[in-house]
Amino acid sequence: MKTTQQKIEETEKKLKDLKEQEKKESDKSSYIYIPELKIEIQTKIHHKDKTYEECEKDLSDGESIPTYEQIQWLRNSKYINQLNLLDTWEFVQNPDNISKKNGYVAGFIAGSDYAGLNCDRGSSNAGSNLGVRFVRKKNSGKKNK
Repeated sequence: MKTTQQKIEETEKKLKDLKEQEKKESDKSSYIYIPELKIEIQTKIHHKDKTYEECEKDLSDGESIPTYEQIQWLRNSKYINQLNLLDTWEFVQNPDNISKKNGYVAGFIAGSDYAGLNCDRGSSNAGSNLGVRFVRKKNSGKKNK
């Protein structure tokens, strides 16, 4: 038989877990459809101060972290302002096999007059400005969210 204190502790843990789940869900911004790439991408970065692995754990089915090529294409497109790609610092998939083998992740950084890919950050790095946005193949039959 559980004591009242044990029941309180279990309830507090459940409440904490639910609050964390709610935060994860609210951190994810809406998606827009990019017909030229046949993808949907989140409009804002999130998971700031999280590691690459923490970001990966929160991917839903069908979601992935965008590639450098996708973000760079979007930065040079009409979607630059809508996605706030003039000033961003976010994780992208690492295209460099040697870096991946060494446990490095990739980050895309862009300002008003520059853009770059950094493939030698450790996967445990995080920062108050460094975040991620998720991308997914267009869901058939669904419009922009």
